[in-house]
Amino acid sequence: MLVPVMPTALVQKAGVLPKDLQKWNSVLQAIYGGATLATSPAAGFFMDRIGSRRTPFLICLVCLTGATALLAVGTNVGFWVAGRLLQGVSAGMLWVVCLALLTDTVGPAGIGQAVGIIGIPMSMGPIVGPLFGGVIYAHGGYYAVFGLMFAMLGVDAVLRLVLIEKRVAQKCEPGFVSNPSNVPCTMTENGDETTKGPPPSSQIMHPEFPPILRLLLSFRVLVGLAGGLLQSSLNVAFDSTLPLTVNALFGWQQTGQGLIFITILLPSLLQPIFGAMTDRYQQGRRLLAASGCLLATPAYVLLRLVTQDTLGHKTLLCVLLVIIGLGMAIAMPAIIAEIGAAVADFEKSEPQAIKGSLITTGWSLVNASYAAGCLIGPLFSGLIRNAAGWQTTTWCLGLLRAVTGVFLLLCLGDWIGNLEQKEIDIPST
Repeated sequence: MLVPVMPTALVQKAGVLPKDLQKWNSVLQAIYGGATLATSPAAGFFMDRIGSRRTPFLICLVCLTGATALLAVGTNVGFWVAGRLLQGVSAGMLWVVCLALLTDTVGPAGIGQAVGIIGIPMSMGPIVGPLFGGVIYAHGGYYAVFGLMFAMLGVDAVLRLVLIEKRVAQKCEPGFVSNPSNVPCTMTENGDETTKGPPPSSQIMHPEFPPILRLLLSFRVLVGLAGGLLQSSLNVAFDSTLPLTVNALFGWQQTGQGLIFITILLPSLLQPIFGAMTDRYQQGRRLLAASGCLLATPAYVLLRLVTQDTLGHKTLLCVLLVIIGLGMAIAMPAIIAEIGAAVADFEKSEPQAIKGSLITTGWSLVNASYAAGCLIGPLFSGLIRNAAGWQTTTWCLGLLRAVTGVFLLLCLGDWIGNLEQKEIDIPST
């Protein structure tokens, strides 16, 4: 919601000179992305230790409320820097705790469809927010926008307070029996009480490497994170180029520049379907991720044909962007689900090397990789457009998308040659 407000507010309230507006926009975006990138691993470590998901949710809410208050005041650049910093901290924790909560609820086997479902509002938010923000700012003024933001934070606070975690809900189930040591216990068929103590994986810590480094040394996890970074970079690459391009070609102003992104985000409505496919056909995750990237590759290259202010060229632009959005919707659930599965398998294969659950640490790395992509993507595409123009930008993005697709096809889940060898080694029954 701040997108249409920020340029005017920085000049009129914070005292930024118009000639420095682009610089401060970039600086504030970098602060937000850097805070998200730095917070994610720390958030994962913190949540794995405390176990609770509600507490990090509330910390996110406090940070976001403080950020909104600072930006609402916004009488100098320092307030905006602090506000964007707190927003980045909140975002760095929020995605991690959301993915961890999803895993706790549906398990690693169902994470693909769950990610697809929450991907819909996450994709629509960046479009709906600026549209509402622009309309409210035009008719109600600066503080009306922040009034709505505080109202939404109030609703958010209620939802987070009524959240019941799965581990808490299980205490109300008939099979759960409390005991003096506060350790969960169940009843056997003979009526004997059995106590479930902490698993061996929560008691022994490998002396050489911390858990986050052990994850980064896993080939499957590292490939998934690299794929997430590339996917994120391409997802946001248009943020710094597409608005300027449609303005230069078609003369579209802020409203048109925002609405054109709907063509990319509409296919995100199909993410739950592709997510369910990744859960049902887990061996096909590499195919889904690679096919999503390769499907979008020619669409990126063909964008260079959009050069005139005619209905045909506008239609061509919209169709190509829909295809690109479809490729994103196919690939993202598969990549995220594969990382979650890799972390879960790592815990099972090396229980003696881990202290506590690693799932939140794994999701923190996912969030960090996507945050890094959000920093790299706009910079990559923006620099190419400034240096060589829109046509060169499109084929460079297409080339990067093709490389990403081939990389995921060969490496996601494991090196494809190793998978073929495993199939050969399976004894016939």
